Amino acid sequence: MEKEDPLEARILQDQLADLRAGLFVSMPISIVLSGLILTVQALSGNGLAGAAWFSVVNAINAARLALARHQLKEPGVQDDLTRVWLRLRWFGRLALLAGFTWSFLAVLTAGYTTSQASLHLIILAGISAGAVTYGSSYAAAAICFITPPLLIAAACLLTKGAPENYILAFAVLLFEGGLVRSSFVGQARFRDASRLRHQAERLAAEMERNSREDHLTALLNRRGLEHAIDQFENTDGPFVAMLIDLDGFKSVNDTYGHRTGDELLARIARRIEEEAPEGSTLARIGGDEFVLVFSSRKNSPSPTNLASNLIAKLARPYPGIASVRIGASIGIYLAENPGLTEMLLRADIALYTAKRRGRNEFCLFDAELARELQRRQSIERDLHSAITMRSLVAWFQPIVRLETEAVVSFEALLRWSHPLHGPISPPEIMTAARETGMLQ
Repeated sequence: MEKEDPLEARILQDQLADLRAGLFVSMPISIVLSGLILTVQALSGNGLAGAAWFSVVNAINAARLALARHQLKEPGVQDDLTRVWLRLRWFGRLALLAGFTWSFLAVLTAGYTTSQASLHLIILAGISAGAVTYGSSYAAAAICFITPPLLIAAACLLTKGAPENYILAFAVLLFEGGLVRSSFVGQARFRDASRLRHQAERLAAEMERNSREDHLTALLNRRGLEHAIDQFENTDGPFVAMLIDLDGFKSVNDTYGHRTGDELLARIARRIEEEAPEGSTLARIGGDEFVLVFSSRKNSPSPTNLASNLIAKLARPYPGIASVRIGASIGIYLAENPGLTEMLLRADIALYTAKRRGRNEFCLFDAELARELQRRQSIERDLHSAITMRSLVAWFQPIVRLETEAVVSFEALLRWSHPLHGPISPPEIMTAARETGMLQ
């Protein structure tokens, strides 16, 4: 059996859906037109035959509508290509059966020789045009419906022998040919439009996926991580965020080149995935930084045990990289509610603390680090107003030559007495200025 083409399958599904939608419009029209013919037959004294014909036509119409409605209620039809093909063929068969039924207009009009023949031909032409209009997505169904009654009408006109009948028969055949061509053209245009739409959707989905994926490691990137965090529910908390920063990775790029470094990043990503709890979210958000987020309620290991296991696993030797030892530092933050900015900010502070301890260390964001963060945020928030209010002052400390006790120069010292935190050191002031964009 040939492998299914996903694009072709979607096109066929669209054809089936459009054909079904068209039936809900064309079938009521067919009922009305058949009712008009029944009325004409009754007025001409042929009501019994007209009623029998009307009953058969609308029994077939009911079967076509039932098939369409059953498809609406039946789950999975649109996803099964074999069933889609089967439904299309059934619609085609019922259309052919309906076409043969409409061919019996020739019987009701004695071969289109009665005084009502012209009215019947007009109605036949109208319903044939409607079949092509509302069934343009699937040419076979429309052609199956229009061909039997139009060919039989043309044959009846030809047998009558008069020149005007020959002309009318030619017009019917020409009309038939035009409708057949229109059916194929309509189907081709529908399929082209469907193909272009699905190709555009697939391209858009691929672009969206690429915009959220790190192409090097096949993990989420920062944008993808933001989207994943947005899907978390508050009831799934508390959440654990781990910011993993590699130690010694720059030496790999310097010693072995960026290509080897890229391959190493992919291998490191796989090692982290192997240790990550089930249902966790893993992303690469920087050159050698990874973020692991998971719910601590879902039978996950303790954050400290997981961090120890990750550090041990990442520190194992990597084939082909013998002269450089890779390590990892990890900052951990436990959050009650999911929020990427808050998670990364606090995990980064914990990571910085871990790095100050040395390689292959982890640190959990605790109350002490929370106070440190609060102090830093307070300093950053108040720095601009402190500059405006001239609260920052320069102290000049003399530098004295010991031999002569002469003042040879002065050292300028930046001082700021914060109303809440007291004296702020110059390095803290400079860091706050950089973080707030005051210092480039």
